[in-house]
Amino acid sequence: MAQPHNILIIRLSSLGDVLMSVPAVRALRERFPDAHISWLAEGSVTGILAHQDFIDEVIFFPRAALTRHLRKGHLSTTAYILRDFLKSLRKREYDWIVDLHGIAKSVGLMMIARGKRRIGFGKTFAKDMSHIFYQERVNGFQKRIHKVERNMLAARHLGWADASPIPEAPLLVHENARTYIDDFLRSHDIRPPFFAVNPFASKDSAFKRWPLERYADLIGRIRRERMGSVVIIWGPGEREEAQRLVALVGDNAQLACQTDIAQLYALLARSSVYIGGDTGTTHLASAANVPVLTIFGPTDFIVNRPYSKNSVIIRKDIPCSPCKKKDCRTRECLMTISSDEVFEALRKIPLKDEA
Repeated sequence: MAQPHNILIIRLSSLGDVLMSVPAVRALRERFPDAHISWLAEGSVTGILAHQDFIDEVIFFPRAALTRHLRKGHLSTTAYILRDFLKSLRKREYDWIVDLHGIAKSVGLMMIARGKRRIGFGKTFAKDMSHIFYQERVNGFQKRIHKVERNMLAARHLGWADASPIPEAPLLVHENARTYIDDFLRSHDIRPPFFAVNPFASKDSAFKRWPLERYADLIGRIRRERMGSVVIIWGPGEREEAQRLVALVGDNAQLACQTDIAQLYALLARSSVYIGGDTGTTHLASAANVPVLTIFGPTDFIVNRPYSKNSVIIRKDIPCSPCKKKDCRTRECLMTISSDEVFEALRKIPLKDEA
């Protein structure tokens, strides 16, 4: 196999899926240390990707800006943004374009980029008929495998040794992010051990959330048992609900400071245990090598669980799970998980030493 000089990785979003792509990209870096690796992504994940030493370049796809200006009728601004993006995407010819996303949007961007070999997932994993556009297809025999292992199939297709252990996925963050978090913890007198609790999920994923009131019960138990402090994690659009949870628990929890992804990673890395649902922040905590307790509901834990030996899953094995029924009225898979059950599992988790 000819050694590639330029490799383009396409995994646009979301945070959790991007993090579950990191081991495969690390594997390619280890296999081809002299190659120039670019990563095409969108949204806030580009900020933390740009700080990683196994990536040479992050190409930002300005989808949100393009959509916003186009809807407002700002055609000239849209044209300028699109021109600059296309210039960045097409400035070099890639020996390999590896599409780890496998949707119509990623295929469209792959076709626009200049590449010699276009590689993506076969029919087992591809969506939107994306597999028909690849020159080389990475096939799998079992659809329900973890996303990290699925992405590693692509790395192995491209030369990563089968017997090699899957690379770990710790992230680098700038010193300013760690200082920001140190200042927050110091100013609120938060000392180890402390529990990072994230009761939220992305805007269109509320069906995956365990009830806020049960998080309140759990936090109360943690504090009554004097296990440590509790910091409530929140993200864009979640502050009001996070404040409601603080109101439910009184002085038993502290609202986290506002963070970007790098700052959030720095905060999670300082925590003793992380508690949350199936969301990108959970995978960020796992990447920070923090003990993770994940409350799974309708989503497939085999495919989406934190890829860590230091992880505990709480779920109910009911006939209808997994599913993607966002309008489920009973949400039995989540409503049958009690705060007592979660607390008992939490008590058995060894706390992480302070970093």
